[in-house]
Amino acid sequence: MKQPLKNLLRVGGVIVGMGAAVWALRDKLLPAPEIPEGPPPRFRTGNAGASTKDDLTDVKGIGPVYADRLAAAGMTSFAELASADPATIAEAAGVSESTATSWMEQAAALS
Repeated sequence: MKQPLKNLLRVGGVIVGMGAAVWALRDKLLPAPEIPEGPPPRFRTGNAGASTKDDLTDVKGIGPVYADRLAAAGMTSFAELASADPATIAEAAGVSESTATSWMEQAAALS
């Protein structure tokens, strides 16, 4: 009964040793990953069909939800956001007037 167990352990050791060798040589066996040139892709959320509009999510603090709220209020470009009344922006987006003023200043710089 000792001999089959000994053979089983020997075969198991050989298999584990081969696995360790493959693991150690994996960098030489596999090709290097291809890294694309240029900046990484930018993933957009929210209005997928809004290619002619400014992306209001470029303004710090405006995410897809706030951008949708502003679009529903008729503000889809940086110029519209920069020229709107802070109280109107605050009411449309559900934020404070100081946040709306900050968004207006950033939108003015981007337009």
